[in-house]
Formats: sequence, C-alpha cells, structure tokens
Amino acid sequence: MKERLKDPFLWAGFGGLLYQVLNVRGIIVPQGLWDLGLDLISYACIGVGVVSGYTGKVKKK
Repeated sequence: MKERLKDPFLWAGFGGLLYQVLNVRGIIVPQGLWDLGLDLISYACIGVGVVSGYTGKVKKK
C-alpha cells in the first residue's frame, strides 16, 4: 500500500478527480490557483518523504 502512495500518477489522478468534483459542486477554482496549490502539495509530499525519486541503495554502517 505504501508503494502505491508513491506513484505520481495516483497523485495526478486524485488531483484531477478533486478538481472535477469541486466543479460539479459549483466551486470554481481558477486554473492558476489550482496549479499553485498542486505544486505546493507536491513539494510538501516530496519534502516529508512521501514521494521520492531516489531509488538507490542505502549504505549500512
């Protein structure tokens, strides 16, 4: 399950679904603001280690 949360396509799909749900509910988010929000969330996920591009091996001491 943890590996699935690291998939960037999952995050992109979730973001698109959320945007569509908000539009159906009548909450119109300007595209520039939406992009800024997704960027901030993406950088936060990378910063706290939820999503990482590092695939190397960790050296043991």
